[in-house]
Amino acid sequence: MQIKTLLLLATAGLVSAQKFFDENGAYYGPDCDNPNHSGAYYTGDYTSPFKTYLGKTDAEIQGKLDQLWNHYFKGDNNSKVFYDRGNEGYILDVNNNDVRSEGMSYGMMIAVQTNHKEEFDKLWNWAKNHMWHKGGGWDGYFAWQRNTSGNGGDDNCAPDGEMYFMMSLLFAANRWNNKQYMDDAQYIIKRMWDNPQHKLFNQQNNIITFQPQGTGNNFSDPSYDLPAFVDLISRWSTTNQNRWKSAAQATRDHLYKSSNTRSGLFSDYNNFDGTPHSESYNQNASKYMYDAMRCAMNFGMDYYLFGSDAKRETEMAKRIIDFFEKDGYKHARFNWDGSGASEQYTQGETGANAVACFALMGTQGYESIIKKNLQMAWDVKPMTGQYRYYDGLVHYLAMLHLLGSFKIWKPAPKVQEKTLTSPVYNGITYQNGDKIDIFEDCKVYKATFQISGNGSGNGSGSGNQNPGNPNTGKTGKCYPAIMAQGYPCCSANCQVVYTDADGEWGVENGDWCGCGGAAECVGAQGFPCCESSTIVYYTDGDGDWSVENNDWCIIRN
Repeated sequence: MQIKTLLLLATAGLVSAQKFFDENGAYYGPDCDNPNHSGAYYTGDYTSPFKTYLGKTDAEIQGKLDQLWNHYFKGDNNSKVFYDRGNEGYILDVNNNDVRSEGMSYGMMIAVQTNHKEEFDKLWNWAKNHMWHKGGGWDGYFAWQRNTSGNGGDDNCAPDGEMYFMMSLLFAANRWNNKQYMDDAQYIIKRMWDNPQHKLFNQQNNIITFQPQGTGNNFSDPSYDLPAFVDLISRWSTTNQNRWKSAAQATRDHLYKSSNTRSGLFSDYNNFDGTPHSESYNQNASKYMYDAMRCAMNFGMDYYLFGSDAKRETEMAKRIIDFFEKDGYKHARFNWDGSGASEQYTQGETGANAVACFALMGTQGYESIIKKNLQMAWDVKPMTGQYRYYDGLVHYLAMLHLLGSFKIWKPAPKVQEKTLTSPVYNGITYQNGDKIDIFEDCKVYKATFQISGNGSGNGSGSGNQNPGNPNTGKTGKCYPAIMAQGYPCCSANCQVVYTDADGEWGVENGDWCGCGGAAECVGAQGFPCCESSTIVYYTDGDGDWSVENNDWCIIRN
């Protein structure tokens, strides 16, 4: 419910929360665009669905974060994947006994999101000293593989590593106010387009390549499609901003095309039109295998961080979660169309598919399925043994999203001071002297409550920030579309603070409610309500559908 609350307020240009900064003053709060969308980039809200759906407490969530960090970074030799080497450190692919750009960049992302700067620096030192090409034909790129001494391996790149290196450095520069991280990030970002021999994205269609050399330029790996990362880079890059902006749209388009229209699955390698791509050196390239499972996390992440492609991402989520529901979450590997099931459902898939469920939240008929996927992700025990590296880290990254601990760390904003004289702000009552961070008219304020007299002042903020002052004339009834989402109707004489396609919204007791009578029935997807027909021909997340006048209508009881 909190996500819905901040979504509505952000769209209205008014957001309030207790804090938009971490303990050291790093900013992860709201921002403005034209138009604003529903994601955390605009709302600053990272409430964990483990809280809203499973009722987990802050202490339980922190306990889970501690468990994962202590296991994979501080555990014994049967648990950890991080190996400390003084002023350097690396992430070990245990099964292959080597170090990969994928794992190093994942480790850096985990470290910055969990505020472990020492480990971040050790990882970045190792990657800079042993993987990063500065100069030569691969200038700006990373060797995808080295042995544990930092030598040997393969000088060529694996683009998922480049994407996570760039993004983790940008977050680190903003979170820890470190210019060197930013300089390093911009060096890499510039050369993804400007290296004369290797372009990370195909130059004709702006889709990330399987590998930016030779025939690898002519096809892709959809698990490298990270639309939220490309979107952020397009905003923060000092070079080629238009190319990055074009790539953000192309990335979202390619990820959508890559989702099989029936199974919702993705193939490990694919063409730029989204169809599977075969390679003689990989007999499983055209199947849903080890890489492809990450796609669900990628579009789920984009949904809750931005929401600019929400409709298509919800469609993708319905497809893939419906497919695994039918499979009973038993199998891990499939052909693209869902046939040929094999192997056992993995921890990585459990986490990635739970992240996909962000795109189902608020969709009628999916609440129990969302809870099931969240519970499965929560119940996973950190992996031990030979295969803990890949599945363990994919699950760990997924848990950061689900625990509300994966944030967009932004450049420091200009902050203004504000005094509020009313005790009520956005439906929440505060005490004299309380301090909160608020976002109004695209500006960030540190606000202090200075309440005098009986506390009935109107405050000095702008917008409808005091729902306690009711308008008159409301009936106490509300729209079915609001009630279908689990929200109650407000009491009579409520105040409308926001209006959208679902109806008129008010705030009571710190939560949303439907404000305003709706004598007429509200349809769905552009179709009207049925006038008399009750014969169900089709059922989806919006409800039961029938036919009247040779067209669809939705049945509302």
